Amino acid sequence: MSSAATTFANELVSALRLTAPIDPVDVARQLGLEVEYCQSSGFEGALVCSKEKRVGTILVKNSIREDGRRRFTIAHEIAHYVLPHHGTTGSICRPKDVENWDRSLPDQESEANIFAGELLIPCVLVEAVVSRNRPTFHLIRDLSNTFDTSLTASAYRTMGLTSFRAAIVWSTAGVIRWFKASEEFGEFVAVKDSVSEGTYAYDCFQGLAVPDDLRTVKSNLWLAASRRGLPDFLQEHSIWLPSYGSVLTLLYIEESAHALVDQDEEALEELQPEDFTINRRKWPR
Repeated sequence: MSSAATTFANELVSALRLTAPIDPVDVARQLGLEVEYCQSSGFEGALVCSKEKRVGTILVKNSIREDGRRRFTIAHEIAHYVLPHHGTTGSICRPKDVENWDRSLPDQESEANIFAGELLIPCVLVEAVVSRNRPTFHLIRDLSNTFDTSLTASAYRTMGLTSFRAAIVWSTAGVIRWFKASEEFGEFVAVKDSVSEGTYAYDCFQGLAVPDDLRTVKSNLWLAASRRGLPDFLQEHSIWLPSYGSVLTLLYIEESAHALVDQDEEALEELQPEDFTINRRKWPR
């Protein structure tokens, strides 16, 4: 599913020779779609088009306050227009369908979100920078400013491209709704669990001020047990998003300086040069 969305978005970026920041309204018009803003209490974005998809209109809720969210909504509806098997006459997308990576979402909505993220923050334009720099909200904010995207969309894209052990967690009403981990993260965050007391995310929900940088917390406050065993500590940076009544959290696991020393000598001897992967900061597992 995600590979199809990524492929179509990449092809569109290439065909239209898009550069940052990508204007989704202009992309829509080049595809024969008009963009209109309207009052709505039931949907965030909608697509209305002819059965042959020769002409169409994207409707966007005019009360969306965040520009990045509005742009993502348009890109989300473009996905429904260009992706195969997304219906023939349009779609109606609720607020919870857009810019959300909850695994309980319908496949087409998840696919549209993946497409929108790739279209607005193309891998070809950011991978080199994101993969080699430690993920922080400073980096994510720079990405957000460069591509005129929301902090959440920028954070999600960062996790898909970084070569460090990191994850983004979205919590609402004190409950973890979804998370996106980097390939290297290697741990699992328990979705639908309550945010643990002792985390900065918990403090956010209590209305307390929290540091605007990474701080060390006990890892078992965030991570479920794994067969590899948990690191004792990780770093957390949580940000309160009042417009959504939610908290966006960055988790980061620092690579241990003695990680190689603890490995079995025979395992080290068996490693071959081809076992290493491009842009990775650690030995293969």
